[in-house]
Amino acid sequence: MSTNTNKRVAVKWIRDRAKSAYEKTDHCFICGGNVDLELHHLASINYLLETWAKKLGYDITTDAGVLAIRDEFIAQHHRELYTDVYTLCNRHHVELHGVYGKSPLPHTVPLQQRWLERRRDQATGKAPVAKTTGFFKDFT
Repeated sequence: MSTNTNKRVAVKWIRDRAKSAYEKTDHCFICGGNVDLELHHLASINYLLETWAKKLGYDITTDAGVLAIRDEFIAQHHRELYTDVYTLCNRHHVELHGVYGKSPLPHTVPLQQRWLERRRDQATGKAPVAKTTGFFKDFT
């Protein structure tokens, strides 16, 4: 097995190819702000890539290995790459990852969607602001 000579993370090859088709909105889903906007994938692309490649026996430890399967991965994960996404300002993106971790797992997708909607409703005054109880905030 050849080694990845430039130490590039496999998922970056996927994102590089997929980026041209991303449809980021011009405002944050939560607060409506238009500064420092970022695209949030509900399911971690890194997790999806690693589990998918392992299941199919694909070697993604080298650049050549990732490049060989990149288009197939994108085609099979179109929903996760292009539909299950939200445009967020950096503040809310960091806040979301603070709750769900750096690489949110697929089972958290509905929880993240509910969190995003509640945070938007709170920001727009449609829902009460979360109450702090001890060390935790109640966002349910």
